Amino acid sequence: MDPFRYAKNFYSTDALPQQVIWQVALLLLSLVAIMAGIVLIRRAMGKPHRSAKGALPPPNVAVVERYEIGARLWHVGVLGILLVLGFSGLAFFAPGTVFSPLPFGLTWLYVHLIFAAMFIFGAVFHAIKAGYVDLRSMMFNRGDWQELRASTKYYLGQPYELPKLGKYGIWNKLFHVALIITSLTMIVSGIYLSLDTLGWAQIDQNTHRQQRLLHDLGTYAFLALIAAHVFWLFLKKSGQVKAMVTGKIEADTFIENHDWNRWKPHVVSQIADKGKVDDGK
Repeated sequence: MDPFRYAKNFYSTDALPQQVIWQVALLLLSLVAIMAGIVLIRRAMGKPHRSAKGALPPPNVAVVERYEIGARLWHVGVLGILLVLGFSGLAFFAPGTVFSPLPFGLTWLYVHLIFAAMFIFGAVFHAIKAGYVDLRSMMFNRGDWQELRASTKYYLGQPYELPKLGKYGIWNKLFHVALIITSLTMIVSGIYLSLDTLGWAQIDQNTHRQQRLLHDLGTYAFLALIAAHVFWLFLKKSGQVKAMVTGKIEADTFIENHDWNRWKPHVVSQIADKGKVDDGK
C-alpha cells in the first residue's frame, strides 16, 4: 500500500506526494487494536499484581491528591480543542465533507488557527506548570526500568512481580514522550503551513508539501495515541478512574499501587484520633 496521494502542482510536471492517505490512520488504529487484544488475552490468563514492598503513607493519611484542578481542567479542555481541530482540519483534507459557511463570517481556516493557538498556549502553560509543580514525578528513574522489566516478563508469561509506582508508571511516561513528539510535530508543521497560508512568510512549495505530509501523519498519530489512552483508561480500577474527576485517591488505593518514598502527594484529609476523617474544614 502506497501511503501517499499524489498530484501535480503549479511548479512541477511530476506527480508528488501531497497527502498521507486516511488508510494510514486505520493502520495505526489497527496496531492499537492488536495491542489491546494482546493485553486483554494476557489479563484473562491472570491480572497483574504489585509487590507488597514499598513505603506506606503515614498511618493517619486518609485521602491524597492525585490530580490538581488545573491538570483536570486541561485534560477536559484539550479534548474539546482536539475535536474542533480534527473537525476543522477535515475541511482542508477532504473539501466538501464538512458543512459551510459558518456563522459570523468565520471560515474553517480561522477556526482551525484559533483553536491551534489555544492548543499551543495551553500545552506550553501546562508543561511549564507541570514542570514547576511536579517535575520529579515525570522524570525517568531507576524504579521505572524495574517496572519495565517486570511488565515485559508479565506479557511474556514469565514469573514477575510489578514494583509499586511513583506518581506515574513507565508506560505513562513513555506515552507522554510520544505525546510531546507528536505535539511538537503538529505545532512546528502547523506554524509553517499557517505562515505560508496567511501570507506572512514565503515558503517554497516543496517545504510546504513536506510540512503538510508531517501534519497529516501527526494527526493520525494523535488518533492512535488517544485510542490507546482510552483503552488503558478502561482497564483502571474504579478508584483510579474516579480520581480523574475528583482529583483524589483514598489511602487504600495509594497503598495498593504506590510507594510513599517514590511519591509523597499532598494529603487532603487525615484520620483523627477517634477514627473520624478530618478534611481540614
